[in-house]
Amino acid sequence: MKKVSSKVIWIIVLIISILICAVCGGYLVKYFFFDTTSPIDRVQATTPNTEATDVTEIETQVETQLETRFKEKTADLPQDDFVDFEELMEINPDIYAWIYIPNTNVDYPVAQSAEGVDDSFYLTHNVYKNYQFSGTIYTEKKNNREFTDPVTVLYGHNMLNGSMFASLHNFNDIEFFNKNNTIFVFTKDKVFTYLIYSAYQYDDRHILNSFDMSDSESFKQYLDSTLVERPYYCNVREDIKLTTDDRIITLSTCMNGGGNVRYLVQGVLVNEQPAQ
Repeated sequence: MKKVSSKVIWIIVLIISILICAVCGGYLVKYFFFDTTSPIDRVQATTPNTEATDVTEIETQVETQLETRFKEKTADLPQDDFVDFEELMEINPDIYAWIYIPNTNVDYPVAQSAEGVDDSFYLTHNVYKNYQFSGTIYTEKKNNREFTDPVTVLYGHNMLNGSMFASLHNFNDIEFFNKNNTIFVFTKDKVFTYLIYSAYQYDDRHILNSFDMSDSESFKQYLDSTLVERPYYCNVREDIKLTTDDRIITLSTCMNGGGNVRYLVQGVLVNEQPAQ
């Protein structure tokens, strides 16, 4: 009898384990492979990290910001009232910019963790500071928030559902690369326009720690390296000349199946004007 009872118990445990794995697997497949959410849902969290009693009002504020998306997305300068930073910063003062790349899914707020908080905080936290695997587009404190550094690096996940920085990989296609060349960055006071000049596979070194951008010679060497044709996953726009007076934006995300490689899309600042 003991053997029979033991066998029955193990069968029950096995069945329960299989059911749990099946349910978890279903959620994972839905999360990573099927993007059934709206652009608002992709940025918006389910439960804001706030003590406010009216959660609906806070979520509505975020939704309002995202519903001011461009009606006609072109490479022309977008409308000036695209983002209301005062409302966004009331929700989270770490939000200080917004990045938009026409004809991609890159249309997100940009955050930078506060002093005393690890730089990688937004690697795994959303705009409400709640844990979320997809994280938030972010910069590290080595970069200032005014986009005046020689090189500003923005990080974002390569999500399988196409969100965050996954659609940067579109620039690996030469036709897409040739037809799409603009990055817009909005801050409370400025609108920055960058010309995308290169997109390529790179190693996982920390760019801002590996090159002394304050040294003109070192910076020039780095700029030259971004123009080098590489054998794989590389497109470089012809006739681009960079100088140490230029300001570069670098968008960094992972490569599929490569833990020690990154995919970079880089742009050079071609226009800066006040926000109106």
